[in-house]
Amino acid sequence: MSIFQDIKIKLAQKIITGKQKKNPRKKEFHNLDSAKSIGIIFDTLEEKNHKIVKKFSEDLIQKGFQVSTAGWVNANEIPDFGIAQKIIFYTNKDVKWNGAPAIPELIEFMNKSFDLLFILTKADHLAIQYLVNVSKASCKVGSFSKECEYLDLMIEQTKDKSIENLIQESINYLSLIQKN
Repeated sequence: MSIFQDIKIKLAQKIITGKQKKNPRKKEFHNLDSAKSIGIIFDTLEEKNHKIVKKFSEDLIQKGFQVSTAGWVNANEIPDFGIAQKIIFYTNKDVKWNGAPAIPELIEFMNKSFDLLFILTKADHLAIQYLVNVSKASCKVGSFSKECEYLDLMIEQTKDKSIENLIQESINYLSLIQKN
């Protein structure tokens, strides 16, 4: 990584931290019984992710949840699968240099107070980091990693690190945990 890239990332992380301090979120644990609204963030780095997340989103909607989904595309244009979807796809053109959303749909997504936010990616691109860290979601669920201090429920994937397994394990743990 270049020195310029390192400086850019450090500046962006300071901006994210400042934004979090200015607008702290109200942390509250939710399980699948107490949640009403659910957000999903994923990346399209693997082509199959789109279909898996789309099905997961549709299943949640069918169960009565209000669901919003954002998918990051590491490109300047949205591929054909992004047209006429209920998923907010965003590209490098849709975020500022520090990862901050630049389009109204993404800003709205980031500012929604979801009961649960599923982070279905380990991608560390600023376009994902900003959205996840600044999100006002009450409870953030995702895969355990070294950089997961923003998560409220961390799922450790030991053998199967697929997105399908992450979804299944998240649902399993959220179903087991009781909220008083």
